[in-house]
Amino acid sequence: MEDLEISKLKGIVEAKGRVLPPKGEWELFRFEIGSYIGIVYSSGRVVYHEPLSEIIELALCEKEGIDIGSDEAGKGESTGPIVVAAVALDQEARRYLRARGLLESKSLPLSRLEETSLMIMRKAKAWNVKVIHPEMLKRLWRRGNLNELLASWHHEVIQRTVEVVRPKRIIVDSFDDKRLKEELKELESIAELIIKPKADLTYTSVAAASVLARYHRERESIGGTKWN
Repeated sequence: MEDLEISKLKGIVEAKGRVLPPKGEWELFRFEIGSYIGIVYSSGRVVYHEPLSEIIELALCEKEGIDIGSDEAGKGESTGPIVVAAVALDQEARRYLRARGLLESKSLPLSRLEETSLMIMRKAKAWNVKVIHPEMLKRLWRRGNLNELLASWHHEVIQRTVEVVRPKRIIVDSFDDKRLKEELKELESIAELIIKPKADLTYTSVAAASVLARYHRERESIGGTKWN
């Protein structure tokens, strides 16, 4: 959470529960609402019981407008497909998903992958995935052009999403800044373009795309039904 969000959370807690003193140098404060406890760390991370999600959501600040985030799963692997996903989320959906731990999705266990993916698809304004099976990759791949292919696939799923909703921001988890900027340049006339490494750790829409890409890859890997 950002400083403003932490300040808002503290005010909400003071009105609805109790602010408790920290129990270590890495904590800012603890809080209690009903029978549930939360901890706010100096890093901005907040740990809390799931029933407190709605309280956390009230404290979160999001920019107005729709974000489209894009990410991939399976990059460079010789077995199983590569899946590229794009997800469009408005500010309410981003708050909702953040409050339910979406930015922690890197540590999401397989047992929660389907549940989280279905939640994302319900909240999204639009979403698209592209599945590239190993056989297709073998036909398309030549030495040194994997990033070129990936950039074109990101463009494809983003473009399909843009045809449904008009975003304010398009955010891509970067694997090759130069290649992505060249491929996505035309989208700058539509929305602010943000290309950033590890964007899934700070942008909810990219985290959502990361989860959907991983989910569809798992389904394809075990012979599940395609959802695109």
